[in-house]
Amino acid sequence: PDPATAAAIVARCARVRPEIAGARVLGHLVGLRPARAGGVRIEAVTLPDGGRLVHNYGHGGAGVTVAWGCADAATELATAMP
Repeated sequence: PDPATAAAIVARCARVRPEIAGARVLGHLVGLRPARAGGVRIEAVTLPDGGRLVHNYGHGGAGVTVAWGCADAATELATAMP
């Protein structure tokens, strides 16, 4: 974690919600967003009990960019009749 980046994030958030300006930061976590070599996986799988599992992962750094479209596609898969 970069302390300057963390402070900048808190400062930007405090402009929206001033009450957090003095909040104590309990910790920092950083990491990479997982991606897949084959691209995003959006797929429905039927489980042995007849339920449906919808996979929606592997967005990497594009997660925010493609979130709405992927969420729509996953919703269609989750609600589609078998």
